[in-house]
Amino acid sequence: MFMTRSAIGALMGVLSLSSVSMADEIKFGIGVAEGDYPEYNAVLRFKEYVEFKTNGDITVRLFPGNQLGGEREMLEQVQQGSLELTLPADGAMAGFYPPMQVWSVPYIFESAPIAWEVMNGPFGDAMREDILEQTGMRALAFSQNGFRSFTNNVRPIVNPDDMAGLKIRTMESPVYMEMVKSLGATAVPISGAEVVMALRQGVVDGQENPPAVVYSGGAGEVQKYYTLNEHTFGLHVVIANNDWFESLSPGHQQIIQDAAKLAAWTENLQKTEGDWLYSRQLEEELGMEIHVSTPEEKAAFRDVVQEPVLQFIRSNVGDELVDELLNEVETVKSRMYGSQ
Repeated sequence: MFMTRSAIGALMGVLSLSSVSMADEIKFGIGVAEGDYPEYNAVLRFKEYVEFKTNGDITVRLFPGNQLGGEREMLEQVQQGSLELTLPADGAMAGFYPPMQVWSVPYIFESAPIAWEVMNGPFGDAMREDILEQTGMRALAFSQNGFRSFTNNVRPIVNPDDMAGLKIRTMESPVYMEMVKSLGATAVPISGAEVVMALRQGVVDGQENPPAVVYSGGAGEVQKYYTLNEHTFGLHVVIANNDWFESLSPGHQQIIQDAAKLAAWTENLQKTEGDWLYSRQLEEELGMEIHVSTPEEKAAFRDVVQEPVLQFIRSNVGDELVDELLNEVETVKSRMYGSQ
């Protein structure tokens, strides 16, 4: 069958219009369910920014609530190229990039703004470059997963001695287990999906998580006491398949990078705000007894736990990386607050 020149021209016109209007769809998988949560709001801002700035040439399809598997499975998918983007926590990321453990030094950040400066400064930039070199995945941004603090059903935790004898659920991370052990408690590694059941059945006395997670995850419904001692600062990583990223035009690469930073700042602010908003809800709605640790109380915890965990982390990631982070924190503090 032969086509006339005019018919060929019309067909080419249709194909041309289709190529212009057909958007490239990318997939972004996260563990948190859809809803008014900092993580979901962050990736939603990413989606909206990318679609707006690319005039719809790129659309972002979100897969919340572990639809694509857990954090490890989604990281594997990103590494293999079947998923473009995900938002793992530092604990999951450490399974692919062990130096991530360095961020888990207890009480290294006295405030969230200090952590933000370090994440976005020379130390954070160097680590993102090293992640690319070591894993083949591109870390577009670090964001705040939240300060982790202790809940339990036995007694208020005000001083380090109050931890003695408690059974505390931790992530399946040697760093967190070592920290709890250093405080005289027993660390019991349990997966996140089983935490509430373990607390309800008395398998463990308590656990440690940021206020947003304690509230949304259900731990607040089965725990009496919550001490905001902020022992460790948890991170998220906006991480992408590098082959996909490098296939984009320079302009689209810039938009993706900007969107990742916007997502990170969205989570940073909402997680910090959530410290008092969710704590208030835990107290007023669920009847939890909330104690906010003073700087002096936090210093007492730091004196007990930081050095043993530092030594453990040094044995895993090396002295050089640990010293670089400690020095960067002091530089940031000096720049932000001057000599005190």
